[in-house]
Amino acid sequence: MKRIISLLMCSVLCMAFTLTGCGKSDEANYKILDEAFATEEYAVGFRKADVALCKAVEEALCKLKDNGKLSAIDKTWFGEDVSTIDSANVTTLDASDDSLQKIKQNGKFILGLDDSFPPMGYNDSGEIKGYDIDLAKAVCEILGVELVLQPISWTAKENELNSGNIDCIWNGLSVSDERKEAMCMSLSYMNNRQVIVTLDNSGIETPEDLSGKTLVVQGGSTAVDALEENPDIKATLKGGDAIQVNDNVFALFDLKNGGSDAVLMDEVVARYYITNPDKADLAE
Repeated sequence: MKRIISLLMCSVLCMAFTLTGCGKSDEANYKILDEAFATEEYAVGFRKADVALCKAVEEALCKLKDNGKLSAIDKTWFGEDVSTIDSANVTTLDASDDSLQKIKQNGKFILGLDDSFPPMGYNDSGEIKGYDIDLAKAVCEILGVELVLQPISWTAKENELNSGNIDCIWNGLSVSDERKEAMCMSLSYMNNRQVIVTLDNSGIETPEDLSGKTLVVQGGSTAVDALEENPDIKATLKGGDAIQVNDNVFALFDLKNGGSDAVLMDEVVARYYITNPDKADLAE
């Protein structure tokens, strides 16, 4: 039943999106405000004690940068080099634990992700693909293990990790002080910003224009943190806070259909939705 509902939602989304690739309409289109709420970095999250596995993945990413495969993946998804990987940032923590050994003995590396997060990782007609997926596949080739993709609830990602259901969280996971405390975070591999997405007829041009407006964020995301770091803006929102939803697909759908005034979300995802609606609306 859940899959049927998802498929129906996807059909509605394609009709709702009025950007190039989903037909023409006189409806308002999405726009991204120039002013960012926050700047951040993407990294991979591991269990706090799994330093050896974290370090092995970091070293594999550095190897991909050196042999040019990282650049090729960058250009496939973004048309240019976007990675910020620096071998000088490989962890110096004690990596004598057995986490890497366990992965190699098992022969599988289970990656947890929110599969509605293009272009980092998303479900396209039953196949999970994305920038992070291609990176993880290349890393697993170096480690000599099979990549297993496990969709999870983003709000429960830490529980999924610590319970052993997944080996890492790798899907546009933004670095934050809270996450550094809860997880072993890899070196950062990409920069991102938290931005406001609204419609071009909304009259919203700056974050201050959100006063009295309805703002939507994905629950468990760093968009929530970015809003908390802007209490003066948060206090002026309708209801005194943002509305939290499960994913950005619904958030943008709701915005287009008048259910909200704006969405606070990752810029890399927002731009992918806007420039590739024919691909992004396939997330199930």
